[in-house]
Amino acid sequence: MNEAGKSRVLVVGGTRGTGLLIARLLHARNYRVRVLARDPARASAELGSAFEVVAGDLTKASTLPPALRAVDHIIFTAGAPSGRYASERLVKATDHDGVLDTLAAAHRAEFRGRFVYLNTIGIHTPSVARTLLNLLKRNTFVWRRRVEDEIRSSGLDYTIIRVGFLVDRPAREHAVVVGQGDLPLAPRNRIARADVAEAFVEAMQHPRASRATFEIVWGDGPRRESWDELLGRLRPEAGGEAEDKLRR
Repeated sequence: MNEAGKSRVLVVGGTRGTGLLIARLLHARNYRVRVLARDPARASAELGSAFEVVAGDLTKASTLPPALRAVDHIIFTAGAPSGRYASERLVKATDHDGVLDTLAAAHRAEFRGRFVYLNTIGIHTPSVARTLLNLLKRNTFVWRRRVEDEIRSSGLDYTIIRVGFLVDRPAREHAVVVGQGDLPLAPRNRIARADVAEAFVEAMQHPRASRATFEIVWGDGPRRESWDELLGRLRPEAGGEAEDKLRR
């Protein structure tokens, strides 16, 4: 199923922050949206009756299968909460094990859509900000780097989107730079959550985003390029099926 209005998208992390914006944008574009929530009553009150809320906890693998049934795509934005200390045990349980358990549940559900994963820039590039975040959320970059490799080797169609420092601003105020390098995590590399939400919804079915990893941050000046133009320059991971198709 590829048509909006028919496709059902599961948003893991859709009860807060960027994930909530993604869920609302998907709904605005006529997708059927399912949200995983530890507190379904609270999530339903926040989202409204137009959203399907399914009870589940990333740290409890046995609760995940109901959320994965009959979904066309999965968007994963969940992780240990930002802005406060998180032990490595919690970081591993959410930022790593929770992703792996979701991938395993997707395989058991015979999932055939795209898995779109939110990560942060700086995964491979040292910076002061990365060091500080690793101290606050213990070794989150270690676990998130490992989970990227697990996603790539999962056999699923995937897109990994690494985002800059998130700010609460409207979309389309600035140009967006889509790159496939290794930007450092630094305050100058920022982007609005609303721009990120658009990127996820657009990348979810864009052919060039299949089996690709890319970074998004604000650029200079106003937005002039469409998402189709921005994503159209992506290259898939070396050896991926999408790359093979492009070479034929």
